[in-house]
Amino acid sequence: MTGYPFSAVLGMADMRLALLLNAVSPAIGGVLVRGEKGTAKSTAVRALAALLPPVDLVAG
Repeated sequence: MTGYPFSAVLGMADMRLALLLNAVSPAIGGVLVRGEKGTAKSTAVRALAALLPPVDLVAG
């Protein structure tokens, strides 16, 4: 499945900045994304996740 590009999400500049800052510095502790239905919240988060490198997991 092809995702929606993060750069194509328009508006919501504060949310986009918060997501980018959290991706660069996870010490921020996370981002709570909330808003009206249909404002592309999930789309923006999924689009950013597609840009991030894979995370290695260790069982246990």
